[in-house]
Amino acid sequence: MRKTLAKAVFILTIFAVVDRLLGFGFKIFLARELGPAAIGIYQVALSLFFVFLTLTTSGIPLIVSKLTAIQKNKGNFDSQHSTVTAAFISGLVTSVIIAAIFLIFRNQLANVFASPASMTLVLLLLPAVIFSGIFSAFRGYLWGHEKYITISVIELCEQITRIGLCVLLFSLGFDRLRMTAVSLSAAVGLTAVLCIAAYIKMKGKLKNPKGHFKPLLKQSVPITMIRASNTLVGSLIAIAVPFLLMQQGLTSEESMYIFGASVGMALPLLYIPIVAVGSLSYVMIPTLARSYASKDMKTVQKQVTNAIAFAIVVASFFIPILAGLGENLGVFIYGAENALAGRFVRLSAWILIPMAIESITSSMMNSLDLQKHSFFNYLIGAGVMFALMFSFIRGFRIEIFMIGMFLSLTISSILDLITIRRKVGIKLNIVPTLIKCLVLCFPTLFLVRSLHSLLTPIPMFLNLGISGLVGFFFMGALMMVFSVYDFGFRFKKKPFGKLLLKTKKKY
Repeated sequence: MRKTLAKAVFILTIFAVVDRLLGFGFKIFLARELGPAAIGIYQVALSLFFVFLTLTTSGIPLIVSKLTAIQKNKGNFDSQHSTVTAAFISGLVTSVIIAAIFLIFRNQLANVFASPASMTLVLLLLPAVIFSGIFSAFRGYLWGHEKYITISVIELCEQITRIGLCVLLFSLGFDRLRMTAVSLSAAVGLTAVLCIAAYIKMKGKLKNPKGHFKPLLKQSVPITMIRASNTLVGSLIAIAVPFLLMQQGLTSEESMYIFGASVGMALPLLYIPIVAVGSLSYVMIPTLARSYASKDMKTVQKQVTNAIAFAIVVASFFIPILAGLGENLGVFIYGAENALAGRFVRLSAWILIPMAIESITSSMMNSLDLQKHSFFNYLIGAGVMFALMFSFIRGFRIEIFMIGMFLSLTISSILDLITIRRKVGIKLNIVPTLIKCLVLCFPTLFLVRSLHSLLTPIPMFLNLGISGLVGFFFMGALMMVFSVYDFGFRFKKKPFGKLLLKTKKKY
């Protein structure tokens, strides 16, 4: 089971890395072409778009994947197709209703955000909401049948299409900010076509959905509400942060500049290391759901513990790199005029651990039917963040938002871990792994910063690359020596292998 899971995670991670690298390169391109202020406007539009997207699709793919995985084991193909049909109808109807509501109340919504231009972008993103409502059911079916490569290829095609179309429209002289939204809608439309084609190729069909709406909606609606609250928090952040900055005397454009540099430019850098954790979350939902449904608690315990430890380890690899090189990395990527983005990366590097844990535990809780608990845990964390931010209404800085985000993710993660432990009745012995990783981050951070200073005379690209890689492998070596995590490597050659094994036993 572990080898199969590891293989799936590895394959997904490869695709995800390529997809994220393309996406990150595209974000750099947009940042340089649009500038921080425009990026801030686009980020506000995306925050509202993601709320619509979540209300339309978030619960459906997950529950369809879960139900089809269970029905697949029973050999009930008709029931799978009826579930997909029910999900398709639900997603399409919901997306159309949401689009209609926005069109009716768009003027009122425009008055809420700092920049009314964001509403025009949301209007251009509405087709993407409808396309997502169409393909979510078919994507869930592929997910439930563990067609991870197929899904990854489709997502990669979406990314490539979006980038290519956006660059083409820019070169033709169209309005760049608006074409950014248009290219996204067009790319999501392609994804809908490809998902339907993949479903048909697997001999999928539309069957009578009678009797399948209730179980689908009963399980998907709570997840949708939970994730909608998450994305709604993103929209509230898009309103609150510029508002609080403007209370300090900044103009709307200045506040958008800071918001775009920090949230629009810096946060994508922080999310890159979470690719592998996201891949594991993606694979774990159907596998953990099957183990839990069959009451195989020993397997559940092993999957949960290993996954959380893996998330902590992955985050710890990148903390010293981003904390040590973040400021210069931001300047190198976005330019000296956007130094704020790099500074935010440096200060926010420690958010990676609670971010990784929250990412994996939220997926686990969905598999363990703990969606409502996950919802309340997230709200508690978000409430602490907003309380902290507004307590500094007369002295707010973007660093306060970073601290609030750290507290929010940490509190939500701790509450999730407590809930999972109570639900499955298992001991989650992850504290030693967490402590070891945190301790090992400090010597690695010192090495990265020292090496970066020593290599100042060489070109910045080589400096960052060498310092980052040395820090990465040094952290890996420390983790192996102190037995932080079993990476699956076995050293058989003497004398190094023998020495390392002795060292591991000693500790």
